[in-house]
Amino acid sequence: MSVRNFTAALLAGAAAAGLLCSCATTEQAAAPGPAARTSAEPEVLVRRKNYSLGYDKSFLYNAAHPYVSYKDVKGVTPHYEPYSRIGNKDYTVKGQSYEVWTDIEAYSEEGLASWYGPGFHGEKTSNGEVYDQMGISAAHKNLPLPSYVKITNLENKRQLIVRVNDRGPFHDDRIIDLSQGAALKLGIVKPGTAMVRVDLIKVPRPANGDVLDAKVHSKNVQILVTSSLDKAWTAAKEIRQKAGVSAKISKYGDSSYKLTSGPYLPGKAESILETVRTAGYRDAFLVYPQ
Repeated sequence: MSVRNFTAALLAGAAAAGLLCSCATTEQAAAPGPAARTSAEPEVLVRRKNYSLGYDKSFLYNAAHPYVSYKDVKGVTPHYEPYSRIGNKDYTVKGQSYEVWTDIEAYSEEGLASWYGPGFHGEKTSNGEVYDQMGISAAHKNLPLPSYVKITNLENKRQLIVRVNDRGPFHDDRIIDLSQGAALKLGIVKPGTAMVRVDLIKVPRPANGDVLDAKVHSKNVQILVTSSLDKAWTAAKEIRQKAGVSAKISKYGDSSYKLTSGPYLPGKAESILETVRTAGYRDAFLVYPQ
């Protein structure tokens, strides 16, 4: 979401001994990905940590990966999604810097949840999607976008699977901000806040993960834009002969044509761009497919 008019989080860093809790779970519900666990696994419990840049986050990686059961829990259906192109870099709000946990594997936390609605409906979320206040979504300071979490209202025991696609809440005593639709299902709208548990659902990367990643993170090499179709065809032929790069022509506006090559995965895209520039098209640049 856009920067919210809240006080920046000023949580004190917790001692390492208070960050982990070795309690056991025997839940064995069926879920996408690996087969259900056959033995109890420890949970990860984060208590009152500092969300800002630079704190010791080794607890996120040294703990055993917990199995989060969500059989029969309503809400959205978790599935593998590449992280969004935007909204996944460290950022600053009101002078407070926050780190995005792009390599997180396990996360659970108990704390206060709030909700947000009409004032943000129809606006862009932090990962570029349009916020639907009656959808089942949430905002979190640090989780990568998108992520899936199981929310348990500790006051009435209701549970819901929610997709995180926004940033916030920038308030020192709250750990997650729910959409109005999610808050309604969890019984949080009327009181405004509630104590909840947030469990990250880590969806395994599927066999076609590279293909899915490419759809989100691949780039085109834009070679030129011209009002002359003949010029575009000539440039496409020259690029193929000089650089061995295939290019395609598409309409651009009402009276222009665009010559592009791709899409290519990161790394390959930069290599092709340099090849095209060396062939004489120095103004070529990278652009995400529309």
